[in-house]
Amino acid sequence: MCEAYVRNGIAMGDESPMRKDTKWFAATNPAVHRLVMNSMLYSKLPAAERATWQELTRECINDYVRARIPCPGPFGWKMGYTLFMMPMVLDAFPDARVVHLIRDGRDVMLSRLNIRMDFSSALNRLVVFGNTEMTTWRGRPLTAETVAAHRNELEMQHWVTAVEFGLRGRAYGNRYLEVRYEDICTDPIVQFERIFNFLDIPLLAETRAWLTQQVYATRVGKWRRVPHAEIHDALAIGSDLLKRLGYA
Repeated sequence: MCEAYVRNGIAMGDESPMRKDTKWFAATNPAVHRLVMNSMLYSKLPAAERATWQELTRECINDYVRARIPCPGPFGWKMGYTLFMMPMVLDAFPDARVVHLIRDGRDVMLSRLNIRMDFSSALNRLVVFGNTEMTTWRGRPLTAETVAAHRNELEMQHWVTAVEFGLRGRAYGNRYLEVRYEDICTDPIVQFERIFNFLDIPLLAETRAWLTQQVYATRVGKWRRVPHAEIHDALAIGSDLLKRLGYA
């Protein structure tokens, strides 16, 4: 998706070569880290305090634009955990729009994003559990051994936490769009026409041609090739959300 944006004239900052994440929004950026770490509290605050966080969000994004966006025009970024900044961003920028890409949690569970499984990090505890105070899983301390023994469950919990938070975007009406990874894989042109219509940006012929060559569905449904006994407990964690989203 990030590559399609860039090819279609949307500035996405300085991207990492493999994942296409926008480097500015790495956890090493203190402003981004602070916003994400306070994301769970934001909606519960009185209006005056939310306004303070909105101003901090504007400062962060404006710094990004000044430092990394070379010319006027549409811009955005890709960095998974900044999904937790979404309400702050949408409140701070009335013209902002969010495309929430959702993938079947059973496949996400097998993607193995190792950086999120280090629970000495409060940020990781937040984005996996929605709670920085989490210290145990199944009665065991959150050590490397516990992660290895319960990896599928922890990955599924991460998916549930992130997607449930992202669904808060539905409250913002036509400024929020949900897109399914599986739909992009099976019908990329239709889905990207939908995305760029939402963004009020024409889908360029060059982007359309690139999509027809680069998008494929070989990674859809990979969870089906895993023995059920290995993922039974993880599926129980994701069951409700998988059903609500129409995956199960």
